[in-house]
Amino acid sequence: MSISNAIVHQFFRTTDADILTLRADELDVDEALHDLLGQVKTAFYNRSNKQYGRFSDEAGHVKALAGQWLKGGIGFVTLSEQWMKHLQTELAARELDIEGYWLFAQETLEQGNQLWFFHFKHKPGLYLSQQLDLGNSAMIDFGRLGFGGVIDLAALARKDAQYLTVSFGFGDRALQVTLLDVVNFVDTLDTSVDTERFMAIVKAYSETLPTDKGANYRRKAIEYCTEQDKLGETVVCNEVSVALEGAQDPARSESLVTFMQQTEPEAKAEFIPDRKSLKKYLRYTGKSKEVSISFSNDLLGKNVNYNPENESLTITNLPASLLKQLKDELGQL
Repeated sequence: MSISNAIVHQFFRTTDADILTLRADELDVDEALHDLLGQVKTAFYNRSNKQYGRFSDEAGHVKALAGQWLKGGIGFVTLSEQWMKHLQTELAARELDIEGYWLFAQETLEQGNQLWFFHFKHKPGLYLSQQLDLGNSAMIDFGRLGFGGVIDLAALARKDAQYLTVSFGFGDRALQVTLLDVVNFVDTLDTSVDTERFMAIVKAYSETLPTDKGANYRRKAIEYCTEQDKLGETVVCNEVSVALEGAQDPARSESLVTFMQQTEPEAKAEFIPDRKSLKKYLRYTGKSKEVSISFSNDLLGKNVNYNPENESLTITNLPASLLKQLKDELGQL
């Protein structure tokens, strides 16, 4: 990771105050800054609520600022200052409150530059001095990062269909519509549709394998997609096929990719996995006011059997903790 530009500003707004504190110069690129951006990125990639899209086709302030900056018309500091002033204006117009700091950072990667923007706050803490005296302190609360996102600058320059990814954090619900409007965001990608379609293809392909190997193939495909989601990476179907070679019969000439090309040639060969969609392939869950049930998909037809005629479940090999509770209860009767 190489950081070429970075700056932080502070914004505090309530019904009684509206204070925007702008830093005049960029941050030094040092170990602390790399640590800050690294932790922000990790938190971002671990979120399940990411939205993928682009700038609105209509004229927008941040859209215009990004265009001017990429063309060299304004500097990085001016880009961030004008972005913050626009945020201040929009929140004031809608009488919304906010507090904290905003990080802007340009990261240079092999595949192209990225512009990160993120909202975060401090949390109170304690420290011990060299004299072993207790003191109060404040530190960045990485566990409750707010709204943030990243612009793929190379994709933006190419005018790709998707180059802007955003996500919301703790306490952002009341601000969501406004923050999306501020960055001129429009959603252009439904990751759940792509994930569902791929998993349907995997299921169909696995059914051409022997029963035991088919179930194993499906499980490994789900695990692979889940791991890619955790890493913030896309799922490339050809790479899935190569990674799961051991899960299929080596005597078979047909791979997952070949199967896709023959049955659904229009399906995406690369997609962004949707965490919520993947979860239902890992576990069956359901609850009411009286009952809560959750179990691994692998158990269906084994330790858990479903009878569609009377819509009932038969569960064997119960968890030890549940068995103990039941035995204790029966012993009390």
